[in-house]
Amino acid sequence: MKESFWHACWERNSLGFHQKSIHPFLSQYLSPLISDNRFKQENQKEQLPTVFVPLCGKTDDMVWLAERFNVVGAELSDIACRDFFIEKDIVTSPKAIGDFKRYTHQNIELWQGDFFGLKASQFQKFDWIYDRAAIIALPKAMQQRYAEHLTTFIDDKTKLFLISLEFPQEELEGPPFAIVDKDVRRLFSNFKIECIAEHDLEDKTFAQRTFNVSYLKEKLFIISK
Repeated sequence: MKESFWHACWERNSLGFHQKSIHPFLSQYLSPLISDNRFKQENQKEQLPTVFVPLCGKTDDMVWLAERFNVVGAELSDIACRDFFIEKDIVTSPKAIGDFKRYTHQNIELWQGDFFGLKASQFQKFDWIYDRAAIIALPKAMQQRYAEHLTTFIDDKTKLFLISLEFPQEELEGPPFAIVDKDVRRLFSNFKIECIAEHDLEDKTFAQRTFNVSYLKEKLFIISK
């Protein structure tokens, strides 16, 4: 899938993939995993752990995360990065860093550019990685490349919080693209994988779109070394 496809979506404001609400898996499953005293240091940025959000768009999940983490997002679209801050009445100007623009405000920074151009060496080690709708945005041919690059950001103590989307792929031409259990285990075959939750989307609605499919299901995986 070419970058021009996603740029066109943002330019046309065709954002059916953008979910306006904070994902309930965060409060239900991530919050209990991170509830320790480190997260009470609200005004001490250096003491907060860090979460990486690849292909982040302008998701408000980053607002929830920023209450508990230093947030580093990677996003292709400059429109998405600008709109994330504009919609929160935040004025920020990007700084050019190589092929990227870096937007920052308090403990959130968004790196605008090609995700595959980012290197783990550019950042401190991440405590968590949050993939809500990144891997499912990519066709099968790109998922392996994405997973291989993403795992370069996984350190010995990093945990990947991955939300998959399952449906009969033959019933829907993506994006989104279905990721089933065996796909996750194949893509992250050298890692420890735990499926800790699943949720049937009975109304067949994902983000701002309703699909005519036999079933639609989200699963939550915790992936680590």
